[in-house]
Parts: sequence; structure tokens; C-alpha cells
Amino acid sequence: MIAVDTNIVVRLLVNDDSEQRAKALSLVEGGIFVSRSVLMETEWVLRSAYRLARQAVNDALADLLALDGVHAGDAEMLDWALDRHRAGADWADMLHLIDARPYPAFATFDRGLSRAAGDKAPVVIEVPV
Repeated sequence: MIAVDTNIVVRLLVNDDSEQRAKALSLVEGGIFVSRSVLMETEWVLRSAYRLARQAVNDALADLLALDGVHAGDAEMLDWALDRHRAGADWADMLHLIDARPYPAFATFDRGLSRAAGDKAPVVIEVPV
């Protein structure tokens, strides 16, 4: 298994270059690791460069994570993040919360983050005074 960059993931999802997509699919067959930072950048690329709507981005990320050969670690937490994103939360914020789990709290000035994360947030969200 090898780790991949965002451009590999984007080629898989948008299929705008058939030659590169074939190479990306070949990598998936051998097993790939997709980091949370790559997932974060992928969402940004799909939304900003490809102008995909939130639901289309969410579907693409869910489809990617469901592929045999794609490993991202913490599948349960990524499912939680996809659910929250589907409900309107910012994808990057949800990934930040996943990474903050080893710590007692996540400090932010974003007063809406706690509401967006819902009652099953993986970490307590605090707004510093």
C-alpha cells in the first residue's frame, strides 16, 4: 500500500483525464492510503476548482472512501464527518475535530462550530474568552 496525493484522488473522482484516471485506478487496485489532509484538500479542489455542489462533493468523498483498496483510517469518524458535512458543517472543521480527539478540548472563535458538529462531536468545543 502507498500513500497518495490529492491529484491522484481528484483524477479518480472527476475523470477529466482518462490516462491519469487509469493510472490512479491501478494504484487503487494495489491499495492506497488517503490522509485526512488529502481528504481536506480534495474537498476544497472539488468545491472551488470544479464548482461541485456540497452534496456532489459529499457523495464523491463517500464513494471514494467506500472503494476497495482505499484506506483512510478511522472509518467511523470519517463517516461522522461526512454526515455532519452533509448536514451543512464545514468539512475541514470536522477533520480538525477528528484530529483533536487526543486532547481535552478544541478551542475556536467559531461560535457556530459546536452546533455544526452536533452532540456527538469527538471533542469538547470551547470558545475562549
